[in-house]
Amino acid sequence: MRPLPKLLLATALAGVLALPLIKWDADASAPSAKPDAPPAIVSVAPAVSAAFAPRHWSPGSVISRRDARIAGEQDGRVVDVAEVGQRVRKGQALAVLDDTALRLREQEGQADLARIQAQLAMANRQEQRYAQLAAQQNIARAQYEQLRADRDVLVQERARVLAQLAQTRHQRNQMVVRAPFDGIVAERLTQLGEYLVTGGAVARLVDTGAQEVRVRAPVDLARHLATGTEVRVRSAGEERAYPVSALVPVGDEASRQLELRIAVPDLDIPVGTAVDVGLPSAATRTVVAVPRDAVILRREGDFVMRVDGAGNAERVPVETGAEVEGLVEVTGRVSAGDRLIVRGGERVEPGQALEIQPLGPTVAMR
Repeated sequence: MRPLPKLLLATALAGVLALPLIKWDADASAPSAKPDAPPAIVSVAPAVSAAFAPRHWSPGSVISRRDARIAGEQDGRVVDVAEVGQRVRKGQALAVLDDTALRLREQEGQADLARIQAQLAMANRQEQRYAQLAAQQNIARAQYEQLRADRDVLVQERARVLAQLAQTRHQRNQMVVRAPFDGIVAERLTQLGEYLVTGGAVARLVDTGAQEVRVRAPVDLARHLATGTEVRVRSAGEERAYPVSALVPVGDEASRQLELRIAVPDLDIPVGTAVDVGLPSAATRTVVAVPRDAVILRREGDFVMRVDGAGNAERVPVETGAEVEGLVEVTGRVSAGDRLIVRGGERVEPGQALEIQPLGPTVAMR
């Protein structure tokens, strides 16, 4: 039984002596150092010094400067009316009323005029004969003067009939309700066969080529607004600058807002479209601005990734301010001309090497 403990002791001693050899082999097979991370592929854009005018965005609506409910001036039954969606030119008929009664009255006036002209022609001939007789003292002077007076009455009667005839013709002309301007029939307010009374609306006519934006703004902004002030109009993702064409400096007592009109001749969108209007809310100031895509938003704070002199990434905390045309106002250790990462910065670690590539067309347009 004694040889067994000696065998166990020898085996344990051999294991202890073999441990350094096993550790040396393991160390020899392990890599000598951790490999460096590859350069991050990014795109950059510079920070700029820009003049910022803070804006207050208010909802507005596209309207037409010429939008009217066209009414008739005469009574009559409608015998023709324009269709909804029909484009009409200035002077073109929107509706036609039955003018039978006026046409008969015009014929009656023409007959009266012919009768009076015949009587007046006879009176002129008689006046000439009576003038010769009066000069020869063959008739009394009073008789001659009476004839002249009768002739003058006929002249005035002819003038009255001519005025009545002109009035009848004018009324007949008003039986055709005409468009006062070029436009499109947006709504038909009377139907074929209906009886239209004086002042009754025929159709709503809208000139879609005379568009403007109507917007209401707080009265506090009045000191920053005037006719000609440039504002921004945003619609369907597009934003353009236009001058204020009209300002009504009268605030509503309930809403404390005033009305502005902005002519938008090249804004090809339907009347009634909702738009957003950016109105200046403070004086213009010069700030450091960066592209919107350069700012990385985190709960612990916003920051930008800047390219340092060695071509490595550097994290710079910033505070953001107003945003105008894709540029964001920032305050912090950022100066105009600094190269900032605008694409790929979310995965870049501070100090990491960078491989800078040109901006794509989508980012470059911002």
